[in-house]
Amino acid sequence: MAQLAPDVIFADIPDKHTIPSECIIKGSLLGRGAFGFVFKANCKVRGARSFKPVAMKMLQPVPPGARAKESALMAFKVAVGKWDRDPLQHSCKAYCTARQELAVLLTLKHPNIVPLVGICIKPLALVLELAPLGGLDALLRHYRRSGAHMGPHTFQTLVLQAARAIEYLHRRRIIYRDLKSENVLVWELPQPHTEDSPRNLVHIKIADYGISRQTAPSGAKGFGGTEGFMAPEIIRYNGEEEYTEKVDCFSFGMFIYENISLRQPFEGHESIKECILEGSRPALTQRETQFPTCCLDLMVLCWHEQPRRRPTASQIVSILSAPECIHLLDVVAMPHSEKIVCGVFQSLVGVGDDERCGLELWLPSFGSRIDILDCTTSGSLLQCNSISCSPQPQVAPPKTPENGANSRARSAQRLPKMNMLCCCLVGDAIWMGDVSGNLHAYSTSTYAHLFSYMLDPNIKSAVISLVYMEKIARVAVGTHNGRVFLVDATQMPSNCAFAEGSFVLTEICSGFVLHAACSVLVDGTYELWCGEIAGKINVFPLNENGVSGHQALCHSEEPNLIEDVKVARMCSNDSHVFSCLYPGCMVYQWGVISKRIENKLDCSKLLPCSESLQSIAIDEHVNLIKCQISALAAHNSELYIGTTWGCLIVAELQTLRPISVFRPYENEIKSIITLSKDNVPLIATIGRRYRSLISRYVDSAESSTKSSAVSTPTHGVAKSVPPADVDNHIHCLLWRAKHWT
Repeated sequence: MAQLAPDVIFADIPDKHTIPSECIIKGSLLGRGAFGFVFKANCKVRGARSFKPVAMKMLQPVPPGARAKESALMAFKVAVGKWDRDPLQHSCKAYCTARQELAVLLTLKHPNIVPLVGICIKPLALVLELAPLGGLDALLRHYRRSGAHMGPHTFQTLVLQAARAIEYLHRRRIIYRDLKSENVLVWELPQPHTEDSPRNLVHIKIADYGISRQTAPSGAKGFGGTEGFMAPEIIRYNGEEEYTEKVDCFSFGMFIYENISLRQPFEGHESIKECILEGSRPALTQRETQFPTCCLDLMVLCWHEQPRRRPTASQIVSILSAPECIHLLDVVAMPHSEKIVCGVFQSLVGVGDDERCGLELWLPSFGSRIDILDCTTSGSLLQCNSISCSPQPQVAPPKTPENGANSRARSAQRLPKMNMLCCCLVGDAIWMGDVSGNLHAYSTSTYAHLFSYMLDPNIKSAVISLVYMEKIARVAVGTHNGRVFLVDATQMPSNCAFAEGSFVLTEICSGFVLHAACSVLVDGTYELWCGEIAGKINVFPLNENGVSGHQALCHSEEPNLIEDVKVARMCSNDSHVFSCLYPGCMVYQWGVISKRIENKLDCSKLLPCSESLQSIAIDEHVNLIKCQISALAAHNSELYIGTTWGCLIVAELQTLRPISVFRPYENEIKSIITLSKDNVPLIATIGRRYRSLISRYVDSAESSTKSSAVSTPTHGVAKSVPPADVDNHIHCLLWRAKHWT
């Protein structure tokens, strides 16, 4: 037989993959599937001196052992009965299954595919590497019983490894056809309730290639898979029509669903096949919709009805590898096209019973409008409300998707037209400065207008900066003509125009023109850093009584060389002040003690990652105009830099070493808004024309057709009718500001 038909008795298998019965010791039962039982075993491989733990996938009935569960014993008896009734049929089926898996496994070598140790002839079994933690399905059930959820970093690593395995199979023209958590084995996975971090070890491998198929260029045929995971094109024609590797991409969408929801698709449903054919898909709970939006978008795209609309495995890998994938939490298209250049987060205390609803994002804009976005501390936008500041008296606006159903009433005020340039929180009020030199304040609890104050009726210079110094209860109000007013944050102005006294305490003449300002606390004393023309910075130590000194700094030792350059953006943390010049692409890090430049970052040398060959536009020359810095913010241990090309740069705060660069906007980033709470890693960015991560990788012909289902915010604000001019479409993006590395 070995001479005539060696394949019948597996004599064609290389010696290193054939395992004699005496070299393997069967152990306890690990589990069972449609094919039979899986046992733990110890195997002595050829050339090795010791035994190593392995898994034996039995392809013929084998007693499960005396300690096995009653269900396993019954399954064994049923299998023995089938083999006794028709031994030829079941022997052939076992042989074909072994041959099918061997044909696949002998040619594969990938870190996320279970490697073949060998084949045992008596009893007929495939010997595979043993997964220490078993199947992923059991671990997901353990997570669910523990009341835990899979964190975004663990999720990203896990599904990315599965996607790379599927990509590897597709490149070798193999369709897997049965991707699900039950067929994923786990080597390393964090325990439930472990803090989610990229440092957590995750390692999974795909197993069970019994129904995998080598595909021809035109596609493959055959009915195979699991209900709930099977693509509609297989179900509709019972596998009699050709289909492509996109059936695995459909299953991948369901696999994503499993890991987000910890449930099987259509759990508890009947007629699952009919549900899929009718276009139904598994439902997510409200909490599950708060998962990072790119992951949800990818899931929806993967289980699209039309195979050509689904991403390829390579595109899935690219999307899951992008830094935006789990850091972008939510997206909202603003219901207007007015310019927004500033904003502030406000924490809510004791509002409702939902602990997750704890933040408001105030976005003063041009056109006498203030938008207020309610969001959770986990980064999900819930609803959008607005305050309209009109010269005419208003009536209370009706409840609509735009202004929401918030129980806190909006006030009607008679106010001048306002184009806001800056804002800050002062206690439970938001102070705002406009282009006409006015200062306005609103209550963040009642939405009532508190005051409007004209700093100088004769010279209406725009309010460029508002810097609140909490420990001395002062606000530094900087105007474009170089004047800085120090006002008392505990007082309400008694007049509507400039009158130095109880409200305006003193005035600082910073220079001819002021462009930016920030404050830093040094040894218990506030320092106000004012950015001006010619790259100059004036530093003023401040106390409750006013200015106690002055120091002049410059970005260059030869100021005449940068005479036409202005200090355009500034921000600070406890130990450093960060600045940038316009025009210019450099970020400067100043030591607050040394008053010297300690580090620099040239943003013109940084190109965005997470781009396809089509989206990056290689032929497009990246000139210095596109690399101008348009926004700057420090948060925890990172510095966030926005550019005029729409790039967001994340750098280490202490060293300015770039961590990540990506381009979420088509046009410039207008503002980066940080949350003062250290324990809530959240930032918001404001810019024009959001660039969906998924649309950068899918074919451009498909992106227009899928836009209604993909990269769509998961909250009610998305239902607003977009402005007619899409170029002026402003998007607010919420980001998880943690673990970028």
